[in-house]
Amino acid sequence: MDEERIIRDFLGDRPDAAQLAEWVQALRDRLTGLQEEAKSASAERAEALEPQIARLKRQIAALEEEAAITRFVQDSVRVTLAMGAATEAGGEEG
Repeated sequence: MDEERIIRDFLGDRPDAAQLAEWVQALRDRLTGLQEEAKSASAERAEALEPQIARLKRQIAALEEEAAITRFVQDSVRVTLAMGAATEAGGEEG
């Protein structure tokens, strides 16, 4: 079984770090759009956008944290697989 397949099986239904990073970028793009809209909008409209902007910032922070954790898990699986392969290779020599 190849490394990426093992990682995919380990993550199950959860998205991988790359997918989470894509979601973060999409939310950042949306945040930038809302912030630009708020700059050029009336004071009333800008105030109405504040809750959406705050919510997007929280979502981005949460996804960034999830991406970091997932990246760590993926890297840990890779290291574990590499250590196992090294142990097996070392055992064959002896």
